[in-house]
Amino acid sequence: MAFGKLAKRFLFGVLFLVVVIGGMLWLWGFAVLTALLGIILSIEFYRMTVDARYLREQVCIIVAVVATAVLGVLHPLLGFDARWMLAGLLPVFVASILLLFDCAENHEFPVALYFPLVYILLPLLAAQMLTRPLGGPFTWRLLLGIFVLMWSNDVGAYCIGMLFGQRPGSRKLFPALSPKKSWIGVVGGTVFSFLAAWIVSATFGASMLPLAHWMVLALIVSVFGVLGDLFESLIKRHANVKDAGNLIPGHGGLLDRFDDVLFVLPLAAIYLKLLLLI
Repeated sequence: MAFGKLAKRFLFGVLFLVVVIGGMLWLWGFAVLTALLGIILSIEFYRMTVDARYLREQVCIIVAVVATAVLGVLHPLLGFDARWMLAGLLPVFVASILLLFDCAENHEFPVALYFPLVYILLPLLAAQMLTRPLGGPFTWRLLLGIFVLMWSNDVGAYCIGMLFGQRPGSRKLFPALSPKKSWIGVVGGTVFSFLAAWIVSATFGASMLPLAHWMVLALIVSVFGVLGDLFESLIKRHANVKDAGNLIPGHGGLLDRFDDVLFVLPLAAIYLKLLLLI
């Protein structure tokens, strides 16, 4: 990679981190970040699946994703019960009614229209659970700690994979979907994740979780982050595109940066919730 491209990738990567971290540090910023993620991730997904078809239905589903997620962030502050989050899902039924008329002639049933309700909304709701452990006040520590594990995994997988995984004879992870990803890169990312878990616990994470649970989260990141990456690669191969978008120069679209997040956050929330840690 040429130095200029590497410098651009680094610069915009840092700006991306600043925006994401800044949005986690206070409640209203987190609400804005949640809304932007719901909109942009859904738009990028639709571009790769249904494209310009069923625009009215796309808008309804995006409204449902954003409304439900933002209500989930703000309902404690605004003083209403969490059950009113369900009202945010009402546009889904509007989309279904519109689909009756738009698909009556060709008998199509575009399932991809509804997929953001699982692929995007569930991770956004999981993020909210991680910012209010045990129903307490808003805190950034647990969610940011998990993001640090994911970013460390990405750095480790990229660096080790580029150094050792591109040599002749290196074993590839899943060449049908991602020809450059190697097993040695996965190992490198896993090692970096465990190191990051120790650092997070030693700095700001110990007040949230014991070190053992941070290590389990590092394992979840290492396994399901890779699966999330491969899943997004499957979508991109289906759409015959290299990147989900071009929002972040040198990195692609927002979905390219959050592919691991969409798998990791729900699994992390399930693990911590089952153990009554959040």
